[in-house]
Amino acid sequence: MRSSLISLAALKLLGFVPSPTLGFSTIHHSPKNNPNHLRKSTSTPTVVQSTPFDLDLYSPDDDNDRELDASSNPFQPNDDDDTSSQEQLLRSPLAAPPQTKLVLGINKYSHDTTLCAADASTGRVLFAMAKERLTRKKHDGGNVASLVELCLDQLELDLDSIVRVVMNNHHHRILPFIERDVNHMEWEEGLGINGGVEDGYSDEYNVLLSVEDKLEMSHHLAHAYSAAAQCPFDEGMVVVMDGMGETYRTMRRAVDEEDETYVSDLTLSRKSGVDIRFVPQDIDDKARSSYFDWREAESVYTFSKDGGRLEITPVFKRFSEENTPPTLYNHGFENMDSVGALYSRASSHIFGDWNACGKVMGLAPLQGHVWDQTTHANGKTKKRLTADTIEETILKGKLYKDDEEGLKIDRSVMMNMPFISRIDPDMFDDEGNLIRKKRYDFDDNDFREESISSEGQSDGSDEQPGSSKQLPTKVALDAISLASRMQIDLESVCIDFVKHFKSETGAANLCLAGGVALNSVLNGRLSRELGFENTFIPPYPGDDGIAVGCCAYALFGGNDYTDMPNLWNETLSPYLGPMPTDLSMKEAIEWASPWIEVETVRDDKERIDLMVEEIASGGVIALYNGRSELGPRALGHRSILADPRKKGLVRFINEFVKKRESFRPFAPSALAEYAGEWFDLGEHAEASGYNVSPYMSITAQVKESKRDLIPAVTHVDGSSRLQTVTPEAEPFYHRLISAFYKATGVPMVLNTSFNTLKSEPIVETPRNAIRSFLSSMGTIEMLFMGDYVIKRRPADIRKLLGEEQKSGLMTRPSFPRRTGSANYKTTFSASLGDSDDVDPVTLVQIPDRPMHNEKDGGWFELIDDLEGQLLGVCDGSVGVGDIMTQFAAMNEEENFEKISEQDQILLENILRRLVRLYEHTLISW
Repeated sequence: MRSSLISLAALKLLGFVPSPTLGFSTIHHSPKNNPNHLRKSTSTPTVVQSTPFDLDLYSPDDDNDRELDASSNPFQPNDDDDTSSQEQLLRSPLAAPPQTKLVLGINKYSHDTTLCAADASTGRVLFAMAKERLTRKKHDGGNVASLVELCLDQLELDLDSIVRVVMNNHHHRILPFIERDVNHMEWEEGLGINGGVEDGYSDEYNVLLSVEDKLEMSHHLAHAYSAAAQCPFDEGMVVVMDGMGETYRTMRRAVDEEDETYVSDLTLSRKSGVDIRFVPQDIDDKARSSYFDWREAESVYTFSKDGGRLEITPVFKRFSEENTPPTLYNHGFENMDSVGALYSRASSHIFGDWNACGKVMGLAPLQGHVWDQTTHANGKTKKRLTADTIEETILKGKLYKDDEEGLKIDRSVMMNMPFISRIDPDMFDDEGNLIRKKRYDFDDNDFREESISSEGQSDGSDEQPGSSKQLPTKVALDAISLASRMQIDLESVCIDFVKHFKSETGAANLCLAGGVALNSVLNGRLSRELGFENTFIPPYPGDDGIAVGCCAYALFGGNDYTDMPNLWNETLSPYLGPMPTDLSMKEAIEWASPWIEVETVRDDKERIDLMVEEIASGGVIALYNGRSELGPRALGHRSILADPRKKGLVRFINEFVKKRESFRPFAPSALAEYAGEWFDLGEHAEASGYNVSPYMSITAQVKESKRDLIPAVTHVDGSSRLQTVTPEAEPFYHRLISAFYKATGVPMVLNTSFNTLKSEPIVETPRNAIRSFLSSMGTIEMLFMGDYVIKRRPADIRKLLGEEQKSGLMTRPSFPRRTGSANYKTTFSASLGDSDDVDPVTLVQIPDRPMHNEKDGGWFELIDDLEGQLLGVCDGSVGVGDIMTQFAAMNEEENFEKISEQDQILLENILRRLVRLYEHTLISW
């Protein structure tokens, strides 16, 4: 088939010249360039608007092209390499000596399934990971087969290496109920019921039949061990507060039956002879007469480390009754009376998600904030908006009292229609058309109606769509009121609770664990206001930390000290996940090579200088470096980084990078040695070198004199959830922030987790990183992955069409090719009334494309039939000239510079659609 060549002169006739009038600019430079602005084609093709990336007619010169091609695929092994060095490259960097024996701590069958593995003889933690990072499902639960297999692969060990397993599932026991009979587990798999809905349920990697030494431990005790075993002090108090823990009957029965496969607070109490104080005091009688059961709500422990041994003593435990059947949605969790469950109830009421408590915390400071609603005509204030104050408390009283002074709960403000389901008139125009899809998408009053330039700063105009200040809807104001009331009550009740037991125990040091310890605002107040000398919160206070606590008990628990390793003598690194190899990064780069440009920069300083230059100029970068973090916070290994000095980046990153509500605040990663100059950290901060929040666990007030300098990481109330960074904990990240400090005078960077796809956890693998980077659609300028600096490759129109060389000769055009096999489906929507209008929508699914998203089935909406037809003919055998011959009313001999106006419009439409398909990784050339 003949491939027609289209000259640059013809393209200029069609208007394909990079000029401001056509709006060819990268989306991070101009939020107006949205694919949704593309018009659908009709029988007479219409000109479509620009897609997010430049139609680059001016490709780099030949030398640069060759350099980029080489660097995007520089990974073929050298034939001169000897066999031993190649074998070494294939070995896991985490490989353990073959004689290593492992103990495993596991949280399984609940949410946040997690594994932690340690050397049984030395106690050193070798690997820890949450299942969500593998499956790409946030808070994923179920079995651990895939985690155990990955762990053993990383350590290059086998199942025979595992000598002890300690585990927890706080919904119900594991050994007597789930894993008592593998044949029954296989039966459940065959029917796809219970745990059998998921692959791996009866697999040896999950049930670990070959391991004889197995133990279960109770939920709050595992939380307590996760903090006490690694905290940097020898004695203190552990406070555990979460939504729900173990049932009382489970703990009681194990003690009564002297079950040696289960350990709980009641077990420790019986062995030590030290009574635990319960609320309610008659919990035994109440549990016997309850319709259902009672669950752990809040617990207090004391601990001491003496001679390398850890002693944990339960002091207090409050139980919460299961008020509704545990067979209901989420085990009836929203109806329980723990402080964690009540906070989650607010999360469900506002966001429809019990596990969106961080959003509730982010909303709460907006209480009292005032928005000026203005008219664009005269700029005068039209009216002032603010959230009403809820006077009635939701929580009040004393958690440690079992009388009239005890906890009182009023759920009345969280009844009736949840906010997430409420129809808000502010979301519709006067004709009833939906004009706002996100009910909680709004800015603070300091937002300036500005556009975002290539530097991420104001360019003085207010003409670009999406740049005007978004005001809160009525339902958003109501949500702020509820969030504020809930946060105030949580702080009041919990501060009183911790203060009481500080006095009762005389503890000078505090550890916090359980889901409530993810509330960094509460954590900050507890650490600063109650006089504790030290406060420790692990990077994983939620249920992903249960595996660490189980592992700690497997190593250091019990009374048999003969074969016990020494206690951890320092806090565990949060970077405990898999170590990506250079080979795996090269494979991922090759997988996405048609859409990315890669430069190898081995020198750390040179790479850091590139990062600082990009961040300081207003760009947004992604950093993928080393082992992944355990826990919900990105701490510099899987992070998106930006300039904290630029207020406009708050909206930009939320809306265009993270694709979430624009009110969400961002955290700074700050050099610990300068943190005291920028944040109010309390009287004991200096003793720790101001390293008070290494895991982004504490919110502090930004000093008033500094707030205008770092507006992108300062919330409306002047607060900031900071991470303090030391050279000992993370040398590379510390050097990066130090270089930014040297360049700007600001010793911190804006840090948010590296995930750009809705509802996905932080990226784990190199492929995850590149997929997330590409899915940012250019809003992330650069991905720094190991030694590789990755940019998005712009669609090269000259390469697609063939280009004229200096000699006057033309190179052959490229033939666009689909990324893989395509599946299509069409949906229809019909209008009500007399109209016969039917609006078809065609979607395509190509599982092989790098931007394929399993969450939505990977379906990509095509803008019209023409785009679908183009995708269909992109089989690598035809060029644009052939496509024009097929679609246009012209023959092969016709001169493209003299084609009809209609065909010129068609050509432009074809090129723009090919570019759009390329940008979304459906085709390449």
